[in-house]
Amino acid sequence: MGLSVYRRNQIHDQVYLDDSTGQYLTEVLDYARPASLLYTVEFHADTMFNTVQLRRVGAELEEIVGRQPKLAAAVAHLQALFESIERDRGYLWIYGD
Repeated sequence: MGLSVYRRNQIHDQVYLDDSTGQYLTEVLDYARPASLLYTVEFHADTMFNTVQLRRVGAELEEIVGRQPKLAAAVAHLQALFESIERDRGYLWIYGD
């Protein structure tokens, strides 16, 4: 299965994001450092990030793409998503298998 990624607004209306978002996230998680928020994403449980956490995750993504330029497309996709969630003051929900 893999990771399913959703965005929620402030009243917790939930919208599923396409399969590519889960695939991109999975790609970058392989390079997350142990002390990072990305490292806490569970493949067999649920993870939620709020807008403050998403800013930190965005910085972590920049660090990852600096080490792994091949992930530029995945990082760009995720950064655009995170920015739109921040504008809406929403949440990112990640559901594991």
